[in-house]
Amino acid sequence: MSPPKQRPRFLTLFLLLLLSVTTAADHDVVFYLEDEPIYTSKSIQSPGFLMEVVGEMNKLMKLKVSANFLPWNRAQYMAIKTPNAVIFPLSRTKDREANYTWICKVFDVPVMFITKEGRPPINDFHTAREMRGIGVIIGTPQEEMLKAEDVPYIALTGKQLYEALADDQVKAIYTAKPEAMLGWKQGEYSQKLQYGRPLQTLPLWIAASKKSPNVKVQDWNDALDQLKASGRFDNLRKKYFGDDPKLFSTAYDLDALSPSSN
Repeated sequence: MSPPKQRPRFLTLFLLLLLSVTTAADHDVVFYLEDEPIYTSKSIQSPGFLMEVVGEMNKLMKLKVSANFLPWNRAQYMAIKTPNAVIFPLSRTKDREANYTWICKVFDVPVMFITKEGRPPINDFHTAREMRGIGVIIGTPQEEMLKAEDVPYIALTGKQLYEALADDQVKAIYTAKPEAMLGWKQGEYSQKLQYGRPLQTLPLWIAASKKSPNVKVQDWNDALDQLKASGRFDNLRKKYFGDDPKLFSTAYDLDALSPSSN
């Protein structure tokens, strides 16, 4: 049994998600997530964009859910192996395609090299190959891209990435611009970021185990459509990422630059 002092935090989290706290044998679906500040956080004050989006969707679906926060590679493995498991956000790539049921697409994000102001910008992989000290989130298509392009890198968790850049543990990071903007803001770092040319586009999805009879894909899509039609989705997007209409633009000619996994 959890110590009494821990109950309010977890109950608050699940009330925020509008989910029923269930035993392992009594849930409709189980979430496997990474505790990171942008999309899926344990934080009560800022639970993450997709935690709030899925919570709003579940007002309509009324699913009983249990949630597990794990390191990202482990979360992906458990989502594949566990019946009725759901994971988000997950980039849809060729390497992952056959491993999941792809429920609904949330949006696309542009990926680039990001440095602190004062350093030379990195606009291509050729320049990046000559550098040492580039950070990237472990277990992501961004990491696979750097591998494919033979760029030396340091693998970090989502929580570590922005602090490492702020503290000069890395000289640059390779990640999505909207995520970097929010992560930097949440960290309250004083220096400004500068962004290189977009080199990759990632489609972010909510996905499930292939063995998920309790996951009704149409219900999830209907719930997301209703959330968007009501304006609530845009309100949450603006809350986390601001109101720049170009921030999630994918009007880039990236075909020649995309890794084989895309």
